[in-house]
Amino acid sequence: MRRVGVVFTLLLLIGISTASAADPRLVDGVSGAPIAWTDWVAKRGPVAVLVWASWAPKAEATMDGHASLATACSEAGLHLVVLDVQESLEDGRSALGGREVGWLHDRHGALLKKYRVIEVPSLLLVTADGEQLAKLDATPEAVRVWSNP
Repeated sequence: MRRVGVVFTLLLLIGISTASAADPRLVDGVSGAPIAWTDWVAKRGPVAVLVWASWAPKAEATMDGHASLATACSEAGLHLVVLDVQESLEDGRSALGGREVGWLHDRHGALLKKYRVIEVPSLLLVTADGEQLAKLDATPEAVRVWSNP
């Protein structure tokens, strides 16, 4: 009987981890409210997700160019959001709190895994259904080339 309980517990844990991988739970960086990725992107998509972390090379330069990147994304019909990954929420707030940017926090990099991002910063273009359209350099030029092939 104990063996059945262990097997049931393992299956339950596998199911929970699969569900969370399918719908990553994030935190709204400004309000601190938990959000589900699929709900968030469905309301705003298509989106350009600037995958970013304060510890990453070129992090500061990328944020210095945020306004130009936001303009290029808007011209391409994309809503731009910063996704702070793999650092504490406090570190994200410290780095992004004084800037006027919308941002989400992904402490454990669930979206990095979902979209197979290996370079930070990067720019993901994602549909309202959560499907990846493209993975680009985080520059306005890359967005303009993508939107005007």
